[in-house]
Amino acid sequence: MKFYHISKKRLGFDLTPLIDVVFLLLIFFMLTTTFINIESGVKVDLPSGDFASVTERQNLIVAITENNVIYLNNNIVDPNNLASMIREEIGEMTDSLVVLEADQNITHGKVVRVMDLIKKGGAERIAIATRPSEGQ
Repeated sequence: MKFYHISKKRLGFDLTPLIDVVFLLLIFFMLTTTFINIESGVKVDLPSGDFASVTERQNLIVAITENNVIYLNNNIVDPNNLASMIREEIGEMTDSLVVLEADQNITHGKVVRVMDLIKKGGAERIAIATRPSEGQ
């Protein structure tokens, strides 16, 4: 008596591990984006712009409010001491980035004077912070 054994090999692609990996990546990116905080504690009405934004790392943040008050990393700074305080903060890091957050109602001349003080403090790179345009 001969028994026939039907051997059907299932040829296919198992999606379960792929779905697990995709969900883990989704959870990872959702969690890491909640910890990103580019804004400083100073209330500044930034102008809008369509160019690229600054990536977050240990940057110095200089903010100029509408009342012409200058802040360095959320601390009020006298304009006469700004260059020396930036020099202290930068130290040996020559590639450090200083982010300038100027209120949109501040005159251009005031922003240029603060940028000059930042340069005198030893900063090689200065970025001007903006908020995204409303249409984007």
